[in-house]
Amino acid sequence: MRYEHFGNLLQELRLKYNMSRETLAENICTAKQIYRIEKGESEPSISLLHQLSFKFNLDLSEYYKMYFTTNTITGFEGVKSINAALEARDMPLLKSMIETYEILEDFKKGENLQHIYYCKALCTALLDTDYTLSLEYCYEGIKIECPGFSIDKITENMYSNVGITLISCISNNYFALDQFDIGLKVLAGLLSVLETYAINSIYPLFNSLQFTQKIYQGLLYNMGFYLYEHGEYKDAIINVEKGITFSLKENNFRYLPGLLFMKFKLLYHDEKYDEALEYYKQALSLYKITNNESVLNELDSTAKNDFPEIFKRMN
Repeated sequence: MRYEHFGNLLQELRLKYNMSRETLAENICTAKQIYRIEKGESEPSISLLHQLSFKFNLDLSEYYKMYFTTNTITGFEGVKSINAALEARDMPLLKSMIETYEILEDFKKGENLQHIYYCKALCTALLDTDYTLSLEYCYEGIKIECPGFSIDKITENMYSNVGITLISCISNNYFALDQFDIGLKVLAGLLSVLETYAINSIYPLFNSLQFTQKIYQGLLYNMGFYLYEHGEYKDAIINVEKGITFSLKENNFRYLPGLLFMKFKLLYHDEKYDEALEYYKQALSLYKITNNESVLNELDSTAKNDFPEIFKRMN
């Protein structure tokens, strides 16, 4: 069914669930704001869409983007091209795309503008190594959908896919700036959000399970890596084991080789050499299966010096 405006859909859902405007608005906005949206006098913010999604356990943000936004062919094709450059990790191409699209009206607001800020943050960090400016772009991007965003309140909201990516970028920038405690706090908050609203939820709200799984695995790997680098081995292995278990359960092996190798290093540190050897062999096998030559070459050149006890047991 097509609706004249989003408010028609919202009112229909509210009545279907026998909710008054006051009940629907509780803890998220005012009843007057609901009234104005239902009458088509105003549009909901991205943050409000997320919170309304909680109330109905429906992905209203996706529905809104499909039927009630002004997404154009230019916007759609632009985002598609940006994502292709991101997938290819072609930063120079991505930088040129930013210059092309940021001047277009289609990329002046909403999720399209968030894509611009994320790409600027990424290029600034990777090409210019200016992590402070990259952080500024990340914050500008996340505040488009969550105006009151702060590190202390990460777990109070749910986020779009672009929002999740921006928050992950925020943590990486803090780590790059050697602000370990802040970076870890951001990662922990984002992990909690994903576990609450996607990974462990009976009714996940977003139709983006594959994306969420990939991000979740990456966050657990990063958490384990940074904790290991700072000597917090007990906490590191908790996150690594969680990542391994999740990867095997979901048959999603994108980060599994790295997680297995991280567990190998943690076991090696604890002088559990025989157990460590098994994880080393598993990681090596997966790297070979995925034809990750760069990692295999690095392991071959450094592992014998860094982990001598393992090679004594292999001979």
